[in-house]
Amino acid sequence: MVTQNSATTWSRRRVLASLAGVAIVAPFMRGERGGAGDSVLLRYTSHVPNSHGLYAKVFRPWEEIVSEKTNGRIRWEHFVDGLLHGSLDGFKAVAAGVTDYTHGYATYQPGSFHLTHGLQLPFLFPNSGVASLVSEELYPEYLKGEYERMGVYLAHCNSTTAYDILSRTPVRTPADMRGLKVRSTGGLMAEMLRQVDAIPVVLAAAEAYTAFQRGIIDAVALAAPDMAAYRLYEIGSYYLPIRLTHTVIQYCLNPRTFASLPADLRGLLYDLFRLVGQVANRNFYGGEALDTAVQTITAGGAEILELSPEERQAWMDAVFPLEQRFIEENERLGLPAAAFVREAKERSARYTGWSDQELWDQVSAHPVQGVIDV
Repeated sequence: MVTQNSATTWSRRRVLASLAGVAIVAPFMRGERGGAGDSVLLRYTSHVPNSHGLYAKVFRPWEEIVSEKTNGRIRWEHFVDGLLHGSLDGFKAVAAGVTDYTHGYATYQPGSFHLTHGLQLPFLFPNSGVASLVSEELYPEYLKGEYERMGVYLAHCNSTTAYDILSRTPVRTPADMRGLKVRSTGGLMAEMLRQVDAIPVVLAAAEAYTAFQRGIIDAVALAAPDMAAYRLYEIGSYYLPIRLTHTVIQYCLNPRTFASLPADLRGLLYDLFRLVGQVANRNFYGGEALDTAVQTITAGGAEILELSPEERQAWMDAVFPLEQRFIEENERLGLPAAAFVREAKERSARYTGWSDQELWDQVSAHPVQGVIDV
């Protein structure tokens, strides 16, 4: 008898085995992947389920924009729910030709990046729309070399909502974090938790529910929309809106796929990728979507813990030393960390107070150049 789980596993293995034999050529043979005329069919993959906002509220609306702006010449195959690869395998999947476009998160490969981790410095960005835009503005000068060493192009940057804390027991001050095992990304987010004597446990967001349920972790550091999407409020009873840091999440693109596109489609797709971070901000990580996520968390039974100004300042004081440590460690490697941090703060301040529409108009009218050499 074949169970549902074993059938799913077998199916995934069969698909991967089939793809492995053609991975070198399949994504780049437009006759095989494309349709009539000069339209192209590209493969989008993700570890999130089709109900998750990153797919339903970000990729799908952006896909409609792409279809409209290219008159249907760029089309997509969708493989979600981790069908073709897991949450940690985006870079490998692109390099192997399993996919054309997927997540390639620097936070899940902390040892492979340096300055990129500075995008996680605490209290750096006011919201996810600014974080996405500034990250792409910084990318050509400071981050491109270390990202492309992974054998991929950067498609675009999204940014989560600022990370909050959802816990089983009340957490108000850094002292309350002492000894707690907390779901985290790698890099600076993990360092922030260590700075307040918590124990970071690096897990993909999709794996947090089971770990929380089983007591492997005591709390999660995550954006509110992800807390809502993964129903973590069913386990965590206390929600602390600390807005500690944004996690900029990168999506990668297969260089050979991009090179195989007609020249005019390369330019169009490049400019359209610049919009994805703002779609994510408007539809999932910010605005009404963020308000709805917080309402979902509280309706699910979690109590919001409001901080006094003194308690919030205690958090800022506790994690501030990470900035200087980040600069010193990277300057010793010969990297321009001080200039990177200074410019990140200046660019972030420039856009602070801009509306979502103003950010959208900026990206539409003046797409950042140099992310990919088109």
